[in-house]
Amino acid sequence: MADDAENTQDLDTYAPRPSTARFLQVAGGKGVARITLNRPPANVLSIDLMDELNAALESLDNQRDVKLVVLAATGKYFSAGFELGDHLGDRAYLMMEAFKKLFDNLGKLDRLVVAVVAGPALGAGSILAAGCDMVLAGASAKFGHPEIKGGVFNPMAAALLPRLVGRKRAFELILGGVTITAAEAERIGLISRAVPDEKLEAEAAALVQRYQDGSAPILQLTRRAIATGLDQPLADAIRNAEDIYLNQLMSTEDAEEGLKAIMEKRKPVWKDR
Repeated sequence: MADDAENTQDLDTYAPRPSTARFLQVAGGKGVARITLNRPPANVLSIDLMDELNAALESLDNQRDVKLVVLAATGKYFSAGFELGDHLGDRAYLMMEAFKKLFDNLGKLDRLVVAVVAGPALGAGSILAAGCDMVLAGASAKFGHPEIKGGVFNPMAAALLPRLVGRKRAFELILGGVTITAAEAERIGLISRAVPDEKLEAEAAALVQRYQDGSAPILQLTRRAIATGLDQPLADAIRNAEDIYLNQLMSTEDAEEGLKAIMEKRKPVWKDR
């Protein structure tokens, strides 16, 4: 999913790279921001890397043209989890705060976030990928939580995994230290889809293209309706979605354009407002 050469001049328009970033590659164009973990050899999530990732996510807040965020990684690993040294002493609190902030920022972003996983995603790396809105993984990727074997557990995984895969599978994954294949992760709902390794980039590019063709505010508001209703009772979630539909979505120019295009049997021309 490398950006076209003609789009390189637009990279900073969508996702300005944090000035002190050492462990990320951030680029974008045509409504897509791509953030790539780049901390060889295993993209371990140190406090510094997480601070950079939080800064990159926060930099997208005012980038209205961004429709989609892709989270990927260089090398053989998506991420092998937390930096071991950060578990000790006062750094443990800083590590947990930085990690929790990642999920806060992902939740507030109002853009669809897609993780593209081409290698093992373990521990904090596994729950970071699973916490994205969609996860596309290569068939050889693996997911798991081996922390229990080292005498610890991941608090975010303890809170989020039961909501994603159910209580029984969460117990098995966290307390059993189980590592599963991408196919099994898809089967239990931990990821969206597993594809052959050699087709991962092409499938990711096709997914990106579908969202590039959409309207930025329509995509953002639809995601908002889903995301903000997840933890609400059904009746409240319906009212929340209706409020977003009637009072936010229907006041956009693109909603009117989309409906007119259907009636006129033509392709909509989005204005992204």
